[in-house]
Amino acid sequence: MRPRTLLLFALVLLGAVAAVSPALTNAAEVKLQVNQNCVDPEWQCWTTEGSALRPQPALALKIAAGDEIMFTDHDASTPAAVVWMGSAPACTGVPTSAVTNWEGKCTFATSGIYKFESSTLFDEENTLYGKANYRDYEIVVAGTPTDLTTPASGETQTEAMLNGSIEPEGNTVEYHFEYEGPGVAGKRSTPTTTLSEADFTSDSVSAEVTGLEPGMTYNFQLVANYGVGKTSVSGATQETFTTHAITAPSATTLAAAGLEETEATLKGTVNPGGEATEYFFEYGTDTHYGQKTEKATLQASGGSSQGVSATLKGLTPGTEYHFRLVAKNKQSPDGEGLDRSFKTASATPAKEPSTEPPAREPSPTPSPAGGNTTATTSSPPPSGQPKAEPAPGPLFGSVKLASTQHGGVVHGSLLVSSAGSGGRLQIELLTKGATAPVGKLVPSSLHAGKLAFALPLSAKAKAALRHHRRLTLTVKITLTPLHGAALTITRGVVVRA
Repeated sequence: MRPRTLLLFALVLLGAVAAVSPALTNAAEVKLQVNQNCVDPEWQCWTTEGSALRPQPALALKIAAGDEIMFTDHDASTPAAVVWMGSAPACTGVPTSAVTNWEGKCTFATSGIYKFESSTLFDEENTLYGKANYRDYEIVVAGTPTDLTTPASGETQTEAMLNGSIEPEGNTVEYHFEYEGPGVAGKRSTPTTTLSEADFTSDSVSAEVTGLEPGMTYNFQLVANYGVGKTSVSGATQETFTTHAITAPSATTLAAAGLEETEATLKGTVNPGGEATEYFFEYGTDTHYGQKTEKATLQASGGSSQGVSATLKGLTPGTEYHFRLVAKNKQSPDGEGLDRSFKTASATPAKEPSTEPPAREPSPTPSPAGGNTTATTSSPPPSGQPKAEPAPGPLFGSVKLASTQHGGVVHGSLLVSSAGSGGRLQIELLTKGATAPVGKLVPSSLHAGKLAFALPLSAKAKAALRHHRRLTLTVKITLTPLHGAALTITRGVVVRA
């Protein structure tokens, strides 16, 4: 095929310039007359928008690989030259230093972007037309695009991502993928997409396909088209992929949690195996189980395991139970987790007998002022009438206050049962009608056995004691066990200065 030839004249008159996007030149020979302001009707103008007498010369030209361009300067008064900036084509008769009255041509065998400068032409301000640059030019030589089909990715039971790459070689390229396999009638195509860049680099492209069948193999190929007539890129490479097969579900039994006297939470993980899967827990006092939780359903998760749980109620305190997780779908066999066991918490023990006499009202005697720090100490039982004791629970039936309370500290002791161990204890000193305590103690830890305490009065209460010489207070003891309701005991005490 005869290469296309373009005739390019050196620009000698000043005029306004606007850059334009390159457009591929027609295959027929074209004369490009850019000097004399395009007033000769026999010559086509290398222009963009402008008036009929003063069009604006373009700065870029797009041709195909293998084409030729003629360069001429027949103006005897203005020497000109063509200086290539970077890659240069094969040229004959085109000077690289300024001379007059010359003609030559260049052949652009390789695709790419070529830039040249006509170093003797104008690039300056003009009072009539403003800034004009007649020096810098660009020729985009479009080649033949190439494409490559690359392996698929992200396969699941019903989906996959088709991948490929395209080198557009300066062309606008449209592409799609064709695929075929089980459940697909003939060949199916993904929507046509236009590549965002008409560049000279390799661009990755992809498209997602859905509605495939599990465990099946599919063929696919990237198809690219370019040019006005949508010429197809001759990439014949194909790739295959296989969707994930649906498998039987798997179940893993995990340790139980939240163990109480009558409750427990069973835990585990289920891999649905690629389709909707039912699961439940079997449980009982031996490995025959005999009971099961309500069934629940998990949807397909792309091959990953999901956490599941179920809470049991109405269990027997202090009893060992066995359990396991079971998962079922259309595949066989069922997924069964290993057996595990747990033991519910024991019931709260009955009230333990008191080993000390009932608490009595204290008799006041003077004592020195106490400090503000907490201390623990034992004290003799108070005198006075016995008080009603609490029902069996976290405290034994003995709370003792010192028979004499002096100054700013109230001393006492109490017995904590095993049911109260680990709970929260709060001891407060209250005045008659008080809305806030005048002394408060909250031990950081609580263990079964005898607990002695020393509870200092607040600074305000100490001032009142110095003024009145005598205060009647109430000792309020509240114990909140780990399991069960809170228990509150109150005792009266008189403090003297």
